Order: sequence, then structure tokens, then C-alpha cells
Amino acid sequence: MKIISYGEILWDIIEGKHYIGGAPFNFAAHMAQCGADVAMISRLGKDELGQQAFREVESLSVDTRYIQWDTEYPTGTVDVFLQDGQPSYTIHPGVAYDYVDFEQLKANAFLKAEVDVFGFGTLAQRDQMSRDTLTQIFQHRSFRHVFYDVNLRKDCYHAEIVKQSVPHSTVLKLNDEEVPIISDFLFGRKEDMEHFARRVASEYDQEIVIITAGAKGCYVFHDGRYALVPGRAVEVVDTVGAGDSFSAAFLFQYVTHADPFRAASVANQVGGFVAASRGPIPAYSEEIKRALRS
Repeated sequence: MKIISYGEILWDIIEGKHYIGGAPFNFAAHMAQCGADVAMISRLGKDELGQQAFREVESLSVDTRYIQWDTEYPTGTVDVFLQDGQPSYTIHPGVAYDYVDFEQLKANAFLKAEVDVFGFGTLAQRDQMSRDTLTQIFQHRSFRHVFYDVNLRKDCYHAEIVKQSVPHSTVLKLNDEEVPIISDFLFGRKEDMEHFARRVASEYDQEIVIITAGAKGCYVFHDGRYALVPGRAVEVVDTVGAGDSFSAAFLFQYVTHADPFRAASVANQVGGFVAASRGPIPAYSEEIKRALRS
């Protein structure tokens, strides 16, 4: 399975400790743990944090061929504050991943790459350059599965980003708190979760809509069916990376088995494991590996 993830590689600073992160990178790293062949499109500052990040990316079995270097802007960092395991963020602006260059991707043969799933999010589109690069990718390439994880971050999104992104996706993921915001952006009113899922699938040709709901699990809409897929109760350590691991497990299972409800059940288990672990990309336990193989 060939995966390409587009967006930020950064350092999450949690209680003074640096963790490699960024939602698209976490997704890529978890995809690699699932067993996929994964490459990352991003940009790092040509600084010590960038060099360290590059080595971390390699160590987590994510292909680095599409990672660019920036001599002007630094590697991205985020200060993460945890309260009862739940994170809040200070995301620093003007960093390398805001300036991904499409011409460099073309020169690196990206347009000829074999891809089963292309994944992207919202944060890396806050700057015009990286947003334009993503637009150009969609103008020059088509993909069987396009995964858009909305993943809104305070002061790092606006309605136009979402309006431009949703038409490109085939699998849309957001959380229950994001539904009224995205519903208002797209439809000018706040729909409830089921009506939103049905309407966005119909009007924007989404193959699957996933709405995560914390410990309850997630709601999945596919082929006219809307259902809650229950989660498992866990003792939360921190939730950083849990949603990204959910996304990776879901896509890996869905592309393999073509059953989104089964995929969501496995994804809930993986996401719960990560929420009960320290850091965004913990090594999977044997139980999780068995679940992914089942």
C-alpha cells in the first residue's frame, strides 16, 4: 500500500520534552507501523531541529524523498499544554512547512509517484504558498483515495481553506466539536451530526464521512448507512497523536478490506492505545499488531 501525506513536520514540546509530530507526520508514522509504504511531503528549516527531525522521520520508516529544506524559515515547533490528558497548543507561525514548493516536488518526480492514499489536513494550509502547492498537486494529479483530516487549530484556519479542501477529498474526518463549525462554513447553518454527514457526502461526493467522538468511539457514514462504532474505555495519559493513529489504522484497514465499519472498530482500538501511552507515536503492543493483522 502506497501512502503520501502532505503537511507539517514539527516538534511538539510537552512538559519540556521534544516529540516529533505534526498531524500529517503522525499519520504517516502510524501508517508505517501499520505496514504501509509511506512518504511525507513537508519542509524543514536547515537548522539543528530540522536535522534532528529528518533523522527521526527516517528512524520511523517514513520515506524522506519529498522533504524540502528551507534556509530562511525555521523548523516548526508547538508548545503543548496538558490538562487531564487533553492538549492545548501554541503553534508558532512563519516556519518552514508554511512554504512547501511545488516546483521542487515536480523536479523530484512526485507527479509520477504511485499512490493509493493521499492525505492532508488544514494547518499546513494557513500560509498561501503551501496552500497553493496543495492546489497545484490536485490540479496535476488524481488519487483513488484522498483523506482530509480537518483537525482545526486555533487561529490557523478560516472558512475558505475548508471550502477549498472538502471538494478534493473522498474520505472526510472531523470530530464532533468541529461539526457545527464545518457545517456553518459549508452550508451556512449548524446541522446535527447525522444530517451533516449525509449532506456533505451527497453534496461533496464523499465516499466516507467519519466523526470521532472521544471515548464514545466514532460515527461513520457510508453508502447510506450512519452508525456509531463504539470505542473502548482507557486511562488517558495524553491524547496527542491518538486521532492520527486512528486515521492511519482506519485507512489501512479500509483500503485492505473495503469495510469502513470494521475499519473504524480497529481504529478505535489503536487510538485508545495511543491515548493511554506517552507521546504521539508509541511503538505498538502485540495486541495492537494482532488487531491490525486480523
